[in-house]
Amino acid sequence: MTPRGRLFRKYVIVFAGLVSGALLASGAIEIYFSYQENRAGLVTLQREKALGVASRIEDFIKEIERQIGWTTQPQLGAPAAAMYQRRVDYLRLLRQVLAITEISHLDAEGKEQLRVSRLAMDVTGSGIDFSHEPEFVEAKAGKVYHGPVKFRKESEPYMTIAIAGSGKDAGVTVAAVNLKFIWDVVSQIKIGKAGHAFVVDAQGVLIAHPDISLVLQKTTFAGLDQVKSALAAPPAVPGEPREQVTIARDFKNRSVMTAYATIASLRWSVFVEQPLEEAFESLYASIQRTIALLVLGVLLAVAASLVLARRMVTPIQALQVGAARIGAGELDQRIDVRTGDELEALGSQFNSMAAQLKESYAGLERKVDERTRELTESLEQQTAMAEILRVISSSPTDIQPVLDAVAENAAHICAAADAHIRLIDGATLRAVSRFGSTPFGVPDVIPLDRDFPAGRSIIERRTIHIEDLAALRETEFPKIGRETRSLLVTPLVREGVPLGAILVRRVEKQAFTERQIELLKTFADQAVIAIENVRLFTELQARTRELARSVGELQALGEVGRAVSSTLDLETVLATIVSRASQLSDSDGGAIYEYDQQTETFLLRATQNLDAELVELLRSTFIRKGEGAMGRMAL
Repeated sequence: MTPRGRLFRKYVIVFAGLVSGALLASGAIEIYFSYQENRAGLVTLQREKALGVASRIEDFIKEIERQIGWTTQPQLGAPAAAMYQRRVDYLRLLRQVLAITEISHLDAEGKEQLRVSRLAMDVTGSGIDFSHEPEFVEAKAGKVYHGPVKFRKESEPYMTIAIAGSGKDAGVTVAAVNLKFIWDVVSQIKIGKAGHAFVVDAQGVLIAHPDISLVLQKTTFAGLDQVKSALAAPPAVPGEPREQVTIARDFKNRSVMTAYATIASLRWSVFVEQPLEEAFESLYASIQRTIALLVLGVLLAVAASLVLARRMVTPIQALQVGAARIGAGELDQRIDVRTGDELEALGSQFNSMAAQLKESYAGLERKVDERTRELTESLEQQTAMAEILRVISSSPTDIQPVLDAVAENAAHICAAADAHIRLIDGATLRAVSRFGSTPFGVPDVIPLDRDFPAGRSIIERRTIHIEDLAALRETEFPKIGRETRSLLVTPLVREGVPLGAILVRRVEKQAFTERQIELLKTFADQAVIAIENVRLFTELQARTRELARSVGELQALGEVGRAVSSTLDLETVLATIVSRASQLSDSDGGAIYEYDQQTETFLLRATQNLDAELVELLRSTFIRKGEGAMGRMAL
């Protein structure tokens, strides 16, 4: 009883420790990743809101720039008419763009020529010099000038935008833009209950904030960590994430979750902040629920460990006693464990092991016989392969003995009634070798199509195995009889090009084994090798004959060269040339004519193997230029 007590306690401690440890580790990991995911999600959400606000502000400024841009076009006509037309354009712009409260035109020297305002009197030809002011200098340099944010009468923010006209002598249009629209956008942003958004310029001075008093006081947020990080960061690369301070303290020294987006053209930064306690409120509630579930899980794990350990002790003892008796040689002993789990399966394995040990003695002799049969089959297969190789080596130019040997050995090794080898002949398959009993009605030439197993095997480049041909539908292979029951066919393929197919059949229904299928593929490879050997040997013989003929031609040309270099007798040289030309062209005779330019006729100079009367007739006949085939050659 003492050992069982130790085992019981061990199981309880191990089970409870493992389950509780797993639960605690899982809970801790879940809490950690939930925190990280919630934090990343909140930062992403706030950044999207910041990007949205930044985009709306940037679109607002760009739209104003576009509206100002069409007023910068050069005015044609007399100066007075041009100035009148520009004033009309400025008035129209003030009506269309309410954010613009004042617009001025500076000439090419930077002197103010026109000012139109909705808050003051219009001014014409004031001549105020702005040539050294940044709005004129930067605009003339080809840039759009965005001035710093200023407050008119300490009530509303304004910004100056200056755009130069096109042309060398063009002036600059300067507009004062009311930024109250930005206040409206920032005030509408709601993040939770206490979250808000604000905008700062490149120096960290507040431009827009839900608390308008902070803006009017020109409050600077440059000392906040999140603002420092944004102002010190290099310009953002599109599509590249940048590090941000996500948890910081606001101007009231509260911990906040923060994110920002920059408006590159204005060098402004839009911040979105939410109190940290509010941002993580749902996460804290989730953590509390997780801890409560972990405590409950640990208690359940301890209770379950007690039950499982008690249930495992008894069947383990039964397994111990049964295994000892089987080990002592009592192979009829059976272990009875009925727990419905792995212990019962283990008892069944012990019982199965005892039965297998008992049967092993009876099956030993059977296995020896099977091994002997396998060795015999292997020897037969090696003998067949050796026979095919012998035939291939003894018939380098005759493919028929090799194909006959392949068909015979394939039928024998695969235990088939017969074997056929067919080669492709145009659009047909021609039987080139057979072995065994061929049923009546199988022609020597069949079409190369899918209605025959051999044709389908070649077209699809695969081995086809039909276990029972009679069980197929009548539309499947309709052109062959059903006397054959089992069939196996594999294509003869060389470098992806089909050459034919080898087919073995059985009259009775008996599927071919995987080993027999692989052997038939090997026989097919042997047949392809034999066909390729014959082709290569035939090509070699043809090449040898061609080389011999080339040697003869070179010898004939050599004789002509020797005749030319050894004699000055033109008749001898021409006779040698016509003789060797007839020999090289395999013609019965030949002749050489000389063309006389004065008389424009061809004269016979040398002949080969021509009758004497014919030669005299040709000498007496003059072929004129343009007459006959030779005469037309001179044209």
